[in-house]
Amino acid sequence: MAASKQTIQKHEQMFYPTVRVRTKKAGGSGTVIYSQKHDGKVHTYVVTNHHVITDCIHIIKKWNPVLKKKIDTEILDTVQVEYFKYNNYSHNIGSFAVEADIVAYSEVEGGQDWALLRVRDKENIADNVANLFPSHDLDNVHIFDKVFAVGASLGHPPIASAGHISYMDDEIDHYKYWMSTAQTIFGNSGGACYRWSPARKKYEYIGIPSRISVQPMGFSADAITHMGYFIPIDRVYKLLKENDYHFIYDEDTSFDDCEKARKEKREPKKDNKD
Repeated sequence: MAASKQTIQKHEQMFYPTVRVRTKKAGGSGTVIYSQKHDGKVHTYVVTNHHVITDCIHIIKKWNPVLKKKIDTEILDTVQVEYFKYNNYSHNIGSFAVEADIVAYSEVEGGQDWALLRVRDKENIADNVANLFPSHDLDNVHIFDKVFAVGASLGHPPIASAGHISYMDDEIDHYKYWMSTAQTIFGNSGGACYRWSPARKKYEYIGIPSRISVQPMGFSADAITHMGYFIPIDRVYKLLKENDYHFIYDEDTSFDDCEKARKEKREPKKDNKD
């Protein structure tokens, strides 16, 4: 039997933008949130959690010949982004990996736990990109809204689970998290939480699954998989803006404006004194 329009829409808007993110030592999930061409080159960006790619980030003391002293130097390893292919909208027939660079992140310490990757494929626009929930419509998100969590649980190819938003006011390490009953487990980190928009008739990305509840039980601890925390979309937008990548969601901000702002921040300020 051919897949229904509803099934095809779910796959194209939730399942297919989900990727598996791999490092040398660990792995998790990611979501393609942008893929467009600028100045003849494709820019494809994937959002994940910092703790998924943390072993690819190294800060070492290195000699700086200009300053004539050792300074903290950032070294970033290559990350693998793995896309999946399907037959009949249900059967996984394989995958292919593309190298990616870490272009922005906020460390897990302090509660942000966010990272942005740029895929190195500069010739091909991604076939499927997540629809981002518009920031002006946040007041229309409520407890009991149905949601779907999609991610590479336990290193598996993407798995989808359904639930609803169950709480929106948990504060962990000074930052707000939303909670959903959609089952998540280790490996879902960095993936996506989606909500159906009745007004726009599409599934929209509303956050990053980042934590699961754990209940200590004697000498061990059990994961409470139906109490998963995710970074809400407004905080994702704030992090993109702080790192000058807000052209991804803000139509009033251009790609060139953001690129210029990042370049100015990287360049040392000139001393105007004679």
